[in-house]
Amino acid sequence: MSILQKISRPLLAAPFVSAGLEALAKPAGHRERTQVLLDAAKKTGCPVAQKDLKPQVVDLATRATGAVMALSGLALATGRLPRSAALVLGTLQVPLALANNPFWLHSGEERQRDLARLVQNAGLIGGALMAARDRSGAPSLGWRANKLAGEISDSASAKIDAITAKVTA
Repeated sequence: MSILQKISRPLLAAPFVSAGLEALAKPAGHRERTQVLLDAAKKTGCPVAQKDLKPQVVDLATRATGAVMALSGLALATGRLPRSAALVLGTLQVPLALANNPFWLHSGEERQRDLARLVQNAGLIGGALMAARDRSGAPSLGWRANKLAGEISDSASAKIDAITAKVTA
């Protein structure tokens, strides 16, 4: 791992860990924002959103999301499965960014504030997705598969050439 990765991964992970721990400790503070997201999902016809969820269920879901976020952030910060952790963080952040910044409900200055925070969250999502793509210098699975296929093809061609040479000799 390069020095840049040793510095940038914990910095990228810090807001996710902080938000995850906060959701674990105080899930009740997230109910209103969760309801905003559920209301938006109802309008799209999402079957889960059609049910009225009890506050205990919302709190449990908030705590579970917080735990996943905190653990994934710690995994990214420490370099344990960093690509998977970053992908989880980037994916989780999309609905959370919308729930925390419901710009469609506001107008004027409050709408501008929501949009500015949404753009900041988009930066976090982008950073997490870039970290998910970072292979630390190792080739991708696609590249390795193509190389192996090429080696198999070259080996098969060499064997066919050897057999053909024996037959024609």
